Amino acid sequence: MAFTVEDLRDLAELLRAHPEWREPLWALLASEEVRRMPERMERSFQRAARLILALYRAQRQHYKEFVAHRAETDRRFAELAEAQRRTEESLRRLAEEFAAHRQEFIAHRQEFIAHRQEFLEFRAEVDRRFAELAEAQRRHYEEFAAYRAETDRRFAELAEAQRRHYEEFAAHRAETDRRFAELAEALRILTERVDRMERRQEDHSRDLGRLKSMRLEALYREDPGLFRPLLRRAAVVPSARKMELLEEAEAAGRITTEEVDRAAPLDALVEGFHRREDRRVYLAVEISWQGTTKDVARAVERAAVFARALGAEVIPVVAAKELTAPARRMARARGVWWLQDGRAFAPQEIPEEGPESEEA
Repeated sequence: MAFTVEDLRDLAELLRAHPEWREPLWALLASEEVRRMPERMERSFQRAARLILALYRAQRQHYKEFVAHRAETDRRFAELAEAQRRTEESLRRLAEEFAAHRQEFIAHRQEFIAHRQEFLEFRAEVDRRFAELAEAQRRHYEEFAAYRAETDRRFAELAEAQRRHYEEFAAHRAETDRRFAELAEALRILTERVDRMERRQEDHSRDLGRLKSMRLEALYREDPGLFRPLLRRAAVVPSARKMELLEEAEAAGRITTEEVDRAAPLDALVEGFHRREDRRVYLAVEISWQGTTKDVARAVERAAVFARALGAEVIPVVAAKELTAPARRMARARGVWWLQDGRAFAPQEIPEEGPESEEA
């Protein structure tokens, strides 16, 4: 039976437990010559023994590591064996599936052969029909070529007819342009004459409007009774007295020179007594055949100047045969009275309807 490392370890334990056994064991192991070696050699031998013991311990550690490595290797080999088993099982299933697919492929191949035969027959039929279509196309092309030649001939005839018609049209258009030019010139002359007549009519209308306004202004100045709807004992202030009143107010510093210039053209300044109250009031009257917003604005502005000049109440009035719709709206908004043929309309009583247009 071989002497193992474990036996050596047990021997070392016995020798430590029974030191007296060392000498007999040494006598058995060493020769006479070795026993007679000096003490220095004995220390060398002890060092060698310690070295052997260190080697033994390292071998023991390596053995433990080997055992652990072998266990890990066995585990990995078991995993590899399981993977191999699963692989073989997969290969077996693949082989079965391949066999089934091979049978299916054989069946499909037979169907493909049958379909290929049908396709060859169909292609032959298609080739035959294409040949028939090619022949029909050739005949159609010949018919089309003949038709195109006939069409080209007819287009040539149409082009020639179109050319002759265009020449006739050009001559007709030249004649028409000449006549239109004559008509345009005649229309221009007629338009100029109508424009001159319209301008003359406008001039006549303006002159007539001025004459009507002048006549109406003279009427109101000559007949103070027309102001009876607004005043009692009404009297028109003469133009010279009207200027004296403005100049006196300017000298007293109640109004400015510019205000004198703006108020002096007032058509009529009327004084009298209020219809319901016994107090003196004045009317700043703008007279026009057709009253406009300009007349309303002038009446308001000039009444304000005369009110400061006289230190009295001055009522703005527009005396007119008619008031435009814009003038009516302005009069209602700015408190201007409308005097029409002896009838007085308070601002809030002025009708809203009237002609929209105004003279410039």
